[in-house]
Amino acid sequence: MVASPEEGKRIAGILLSYLPVEVSIEMMEQMWEEVGMETDNESLEETILLLKKLLESEWEYSLQNQSESPSQGHEY
Repeated sequence: MVASPEEGKRIAGILLSYLPVEVSIEMMEQMWEEVGMETDNESLEETILLLKKLLESEWEYSLQNQSESPSQGHEY
């Protein structure tokens, strides 16, 4: 059974409570390459892709917020 979008968000949230988003994405990319692309289990494949996409969306969102927020007291 594939993880629901809500379950995926919860799993991604747990990952992000321990790891930076960049590391989490790298981990999911490795899982996709080493497990997702090799498995015959479609549910596992879809769940890995769901988590990978959620984390990539979080990374893109954080990049947008960084470029929109003022510098943290540093004038360049």
